[in-house]
Amino acid sequence: MKRIFLLLLSLFISFDFFAAPLEDVQLDSLYSLLDQIIAERESYSIEKNRKIDQFRVVLETDSTSTRNKYFLATEIYNQYLVFEFYGALHFAYEAIKFAQELNEPELIHESQLNLAQVLVIAGIYQESSEILDKLNPKKLSTHLLHKYYVIRKDLYNQLYFYSPTKKIKEGYKEAYTNYCDSILMHVPENSEEFLHIRETRALDNRDLQLALSINSKRIARTELGHKLYATVAFERSLVYEIEEKINLQKKYLILSAISDLKAAVKDNASLATLAFLLYHENDIERAYKYINISYEDALFYNSKLRAIQIANILPVISKSYEVQLREQKSRLQHFNIIITIMTIVLVIGLFFIYRQVKSIREARNITITTNNKLRDSNKELVDANEQLNQLHTDLSTTNMVKEVYIGEFLKICSDYIDKLEHQSLHTQKMLIKRKYGELLTEIKNSDVRKMEMKLFYKNFDETFLHIYPSFVESFNKLLDKDQPIVTKNKNSLTTELRIFALVRLGINDSNKIAKLLGNSVTTIYNYRVKIKNKASVDREKFDDYVMKIGEFNKNIEN
Repeated sequence: MKRIFLLLLSLFISFDFFAAPLEDVQLDSLYSLLDQIIAERESYSIEKNRKIDQFRVVLETDSTSTRNKYFLATEIYNQYLVFEFYGALHFAYEAIKFAQELNEPELIHESQLNLAQVLVIAGIYQESSEILDKLNPKKLSTHLLHKYYVIRKDLYNQLYFYSPTKKIKEGYKEAYTNYCDSILMHVPENSEEFLHIRETRALDNRDLQLALSINSKRIARTELGHKLYATVAFERSLVYEIEEKINLQKKYLILSAISDLKAAVKDNASLATLAFLLYHENDIERAYKYINISYEDALFYNSKLRAIQIANILPVISKSYEVQLREQKSRLQHFNIIITIMTIVLVIGLFFIYRQVKSIREARNITITTNNKLRDSNKELVDANEQLNQLHTDLSTTNMVKEVYIGEFLKICSDYIDKLEHQSLHTQKMLIKRKYGELLTEIKNSDVRKMEMKLFYKNFDETFLHIYPSFVESFNKLLDKDQPIVTKNKNSLTTELRIFALVRLGINDSNKIAKLLGNSVTTIYNYRVKIKNKASVDREKFDDYVMKIGEFNKNIEN
């Protein structure tokens, strides 16, 4: 279920955020998605290597032409470019070798520009500059000239950013600006590079609304999981950093990091930036996790510059994380001490409780035997009382008969209470006089039960017929005319009539009926089937017809 949620969230945030801004997306949801992607990041690297291996197999085939080998080496270079530095470097040189064998200036210039590009990304500026200096821009095609300007721009931008000397820094900035101007002159106005430079300049001039507007156009052209999306999302986070909209800054850093991870981009900045931001918010555990992943990616890519940048932050976060761990360990030790003390107290308490319970149990066992005998002798009377109580509860739902029901059955309950009291006093006297044998004989005597059941039937029949005086006559109308049920007298019912009298009172369960009348469930079932076989109405609805007997009888005597 969790994976489905994360997949849906991933699809959701792949759409146009600027029709539905990220303000409505919870940070916790984005962190969950990021953590899930991090957990699966190895699979993205495996997929990247699998794709590269497919190209390498074809490249290493003897039948592949030199021209095709050049394009395959260039494709592998592009795959490695942000994934692994030495792989990109190796295939940049391979492409140069194949281009020289073909002796085609266009391919030679392209492969040399690729070599310069990867050196700039890795922070090897001098060698990159030397390669670019050897190229004559006038001999480059329009496509390669554009690429030449972009690499020069990126080179001087990084030199400007990392240079510690003010004067030299200003020179690099001027060169960077000039190459930006050259790019703007040679590329279409709606191209990615054109919009990128325009956004960067708007950001530098603190025209944040324009920067966001341009960024929206750029991000709409890509989707989550691509390198370009990671770059554009990261640049949008810079705008929110200036606006001090920290939550939005974090959200776009997360999206950028997710795209880098899904695209297997090892040369990335988003996750480290997010880690440093979380460190300042004292979210040390998450910051420590993200900075370590960033450092692992930098080492994997073999980018010395990126590794040095992260290494400057890593000790600070690691130290804070270690302090937090020590504090947690200290608290845990305190909790362990408290739990140990409480456990000892609990064990001591349980020991005393056990001794007390043992004493009580020994004292109680003396009375249990006597109580059990008394309980057995009262059980049948209690069962009869419970049956009457259940009947009382079922009859109470009928408003037309409640006064008669209450009066009759209160009397029955009162009689049984007197009998119970008499039996209890009698039992106590017999126990006090130690007449256990006589008491046991009395309890085993089944005549008491027969007498009580006989009295119960008599009371039940008289009460029910008092409430429903026409029940027998109405019931016989439901049977075949030649098979009516005849009672011994007008104040008594047969077993079959008692069963359906209970059905009329709302007790339809054969188990309950059997318990009330002292018969087996099988006996009750057989009686019911036997009566329904005599029915002159629909057998399936026979019980419903019984429930309607006396429904409109208003002449109930009180």
